[in-house]
Amino acid sequence: MTDPVLSVRNLNIHFHGATRTTHAVRGVSFDLGHEKLGIVGESGSGKSQTGRAIMKLSAPSARVTADALRFGATDLMAASEKQMRTIRGRDIAMILQDPKFSLNPLMKVGKQIAEAYRIHHRVSAAEARQKALAMLESVHIRNPERVYEILPHEVSGGMGQRIMIAMMLIPEPKLIIADEPTSALDVTVRRQVLAVLDELVERTGASLIFISHDLNLVADFCDRVLVMYAGRVLEDLPARDLGRAQHPYTRALLDSLPRLDDPRAELAVMQRQDSWRTAPIGGQA
Repeated sequence: MTDPVLSVRNLNIHFHGATRTTHAVRGVSFDLGHEKLGIVGESGSGKSQTGRAIMKLSAPSARVTADALRFGATDLMAASEKQMRTIRGRDIAMILQDPKFSLNPLMKVGKQIAEAYRIHHRVSAAEARQKALAMLESVHIRNPERVYEILPHEVSGGMGQRIMIAMMLIPEPKLIIADEPTSALDVTVRRQVLAVLDELVERTGASLIFISHDLNLVADFCDRVLVMYAGRVLEDLPARDLGRAQHPYTRALLDSLPRLDDPRAELAVMQRQDSWRTAPIGGQA
């Protein structure tokens, strides 16, 4: 891959507690081009911590190290907090899981979207309002003038997630990290939200890291998939080949999913192997 948008080499994250240290992310390496990259794995596999480390939003108790963590020509490991405040939002945006915990409950949603634009662009309040209204319309929200004036508790889950997408994408970032953006939504609304996100990513040319538990969703939505287990990347493969994955962990994840074409009385239970934590990683960039 030439001139990657993001390059990660040997990323490690340790959490230091009172009695023990947890090695949450262990030696993760990958390159991201102009593509939709899915990161899948069980809870605790290090998916979200990897995304937060790229944004330099890890918890204070975390120690993050990497041989390289580069966004284009920018060395993120060496970037100051002042530099990161400029990069976050304008160049790299993060869509979180539940908008009700991400939006300011006391501020109208339209003003929050407009504020996200004004932080990175020197424009008047009136111009920011028009940009926010256009962005609400672009995420397929009917009557954006009305939605602009309401508070977060007045919106549904699907609309709230569209508002979050609008807020994160209004500065036109080059990289979007979506951390379980549809897990709290029902299947129909989930597909609608993903269609909106896909449309905006295609239109702006942004790269996307899509973090999810849903292997079927990632296989349909993404171009490439990283499979994580115990903080490591066990497999890196094209999304279209996910159903033919070779690593026993990926196979176990796939076998644990219910299938309409193969009904079973009981789903397979994963038998984990200690070697998955230490064996050489195949297919990793």
